Amino acid sequence: MARNAIELSDRALAFASDGQVLSSAPSAVFDGGGDVAAGMPAWNAVHLEPTRVSTSHWRELANAGASGQRASALVMAELRQRLQAHPLPSAARVWIAAPAALSPRSLERLLGVADALQLPVEGFADAAVVSAAALGLDRPVLVLDLGLHDVHVTALEAEGQLRRRGVVSSGRGGLIELFQAWLALIGRICMRRTRIDPLHEAVTEQKLFDALPDLARDATASGGTTAVIEHDAGRAQVSLTRDQLAEAGGPLYAEIVRLLHDLRPAGAPLTLLVPRIALELPGLSQALHEFHGCELVALADGFAAAALSVIDLPEREAGAPVRLLRRLPAPGAPQCDRLVERRLLAREQAAAREPTHVLLGGKTYVLGRAALAVGRAPEADGIALPEGLAGVSRRHCTLVREAGETVLVDHSSFGTLVNGERVCERVRVHAGDRIRLGEPGVELTLIAVAEPPRERPMSEQHAAPTQN
Repeated sequence: MARNAIELSDRALAFASDGQVLSSAPSAVFDGGGDVAAGMPAWNAVHLEPTRVSTSHWRELANAGASGQRASALVMAELRQRLQAHPLPSAARVWIAAPAALSPRSLERLLGVADALQLPVEGFADAAVVSAAALGLDRPVLVLDLGLHDVHVTALEAEGQLRRRGVVSSGRGGLIELFQAWLALIGRICMRRTRIDPLHEAVTEQKLFDALPDLARDATASGGTTAVIEHDAGRAQVSLTRDQLAEAGGPLYAEIVRLLHDLRPAGAPLTLLVPRIALELPGLSQALHEFHGCELVALADGFAAAALSVIDLPEREAGAPVRLLRRLPAPGAPQCDRLVERRLLAREQAAAREPTHVLLGGKTYVLGRAALAVGRAPEADGIALPEGLAGVSRRHCTLVREAGETVLVDHSSFGTLVNGERVCERVRVHAGDRIRLGEPGVELTLIAVAEPPRERPMSEQHAAPTQN
């Protein structure tokens, strides 16, 4: 019997069957307030008719109170339209890949929507767990979910089976906010060069919005791109560099990196699962190289749905409640591997240098062969911090040289952070790393100071050339 799956990503709501992605599209729909039926696709009208288009109904479903009637109605309308385009075979088994944003209460509301649509839901499964299990991963995993309005990161443990360890979220970013920043950038450049505001007319703004994914891919691949703007007065072109687009996306990228650091144990090698679009956004791939030594796996849109339609799952017995699976065994052989792209994240060579000094409040401390302790009452030759710092121990941590490497050993009761990541006993550190003790506490920076070039003696500087 064919198994069908739906992945509930508002950035790429997807249907799949037997390992194949049947459809994937952003969850932007008309709200039914005009002459277009509720639930009809509206990604190409987000800026044409913003008051009649919803891009946030899945977010509202996740955050709604006891009822969430408007969100449920729009979710039902959208799923109805999608099911008409991709009707399910009779006696189909349907599993739903649920993102981190949807709580069990949200899934209960969604189950009511499915019942009204006569959608035979076999069960729900955590989309992050499904993706990692389908890849056969056997080490810790961080899964990035980049939505239209939110960003979520899920941490998974892999000890015999994959299960969720934690989730962090931010409502400060999302793909639409990034696209808005790029539109504003294009508008500023066009106004400065041509005195024409390309965002004044809704039709022109929508055309630019539709072109943004292709412009981003071009800029990432070749270092620059050109936006073509057609308006009443004629046609204009705006040249954009990869760096300009990366700078405009900086706030979102910084938020993504912060969330990943929050869940990564300091310096731990792990696998990052990201949507493939992350590799197409100028500057984001470079920002992720902070996680040097980690494997980056980019997933095609709909990957969780495709994986859920083929991996082994327990069958639901007649009359049994619908389950939510948050742990799965990792199969030996990867599934749907054709839908992924893998690469190893490497530290920039300049940043890989061993530190020579610790910088604190404008003062430097040499990292020599002897261990350097830090705390409120370290050894005599350590770094003594003031009393009264919340979360700082008397002997908080020590920096030591081991086999040509610099290692931080944590002794504290309160913990130590390196680049925003919590240290688990010990971690190797490099020049440029930031060490935070306490909360808000104090921050130390590791630096590498190059030795000045050795001056040759005067006799060498003026020696006459030798004759052969």
